[in-house]
Amino acid sequence: MEKWNHSTTSLTHFVIAGIPGLQDMGTRTTLFLLFLVIYIITVTENIVFIIVIKSDHTLHSPMYLFIGNLAFVDLLIPSVTIPEMLHYLITEDGNIAFGPCITQMGFYLTFLLAEGFTLVVMSYDRYQSICNPLHYHTVMTIKHAFMLSALCWTIGSIYAATYVYLVFTIPFCERNRIEYFCCDYMSITLLACADISFQNIFDKIVSLLLIVVQLFLILFSYGKIIAAVLRITSTEGKKKVFSTCASHLLVICVFYLVLAFVLVSYSVQGLSEQVRTLAAIVQNIVPSFVNPIIYCVKTKEIRTSITKLAKKFKLGSLCF
Repeated sequence: MEKWNHSTTSLTHFVIAGIPGLQDMGTRTTLFLLFLVIYIITVTENIVFIIVIKSDHTLHSPMYLFIGNLAFVDLLIPSVTIPEMLHYLITEDGNIAFGPCITQMGFYLTFLLAEGFTLVVMSYDRYQSICNPLHYHTVMTIKHAFMLSALCWTIGSIYAATYVYLVFTIPFCERNRIEYFCCDYMSITLLACADISFQNIFDKIVSLLLIVVQLFLILFSYGKIIAAVLRITSTEGKKKVFSTCASHLLVICVFYLVLAFVLVSYSVQGLSEQVRTLAAIVQNIVPSFVNPIIYCVKTKEIRTSITKLAKKFKLGSLCF
């Protein structure tokens, strides 16, 4: 029988399985190169977005501040998990110390929830812009936008701190192999050697509550926007309103559809852990990869600013 260690500090490290059952080195190398290229593009896209929004004064408005905050979160979410996963794929060395593992879990939860609530406040921003245009610049100031962005990060931090605390209340045995590609809360709790019913119930209730609250606030905002659009008589006016919301709606759909895909994969019996892990990796990187593309394609002001920045760098390089 396993000897119970009722202190989490007695467990010095974990072993990350990466993608369970993936032993073929050729396949591992292919996946390594694929995810490396996607990760580099994702990081580059979001850094460019942050630089463009910061450097172009015409984009210093609440809407673009929220887009910049989203780009910052999209830069951090894959960066906290993907580089280490790439290391596991190419080296098969999945060892990670207890402290860094819990830190990774905490950061990932913070960034993930911050992104969800950033999408909520962006919906609120569109609601104010379309439904209350005369009062928009009074209600949605840069200071207000900063406060809402800070609120997103605060909620994410409190959420993550709660889960870190829960992990420290769990007793672990000698088992330390995490059947996942990163330090995930549920995968860590599976290693517990005591009844963790309370932690599991708490996780399900809180996760469901947060998703319901986010979706309710987003749907409420867009319900008001749709009602306002229906009152517009001109077709041109309706198209203009729709164009301002199209990019944000696409970003919301990508975020929640990919999240739903992962949740469904865990509820479908017969799916292998390998498929579920790959689905989780897709959820980890695809929204961050796609969001800048959506905003670039759908937002003329951002395309113009990127073009101006590219010309500026080109002229600068010619000078040297």
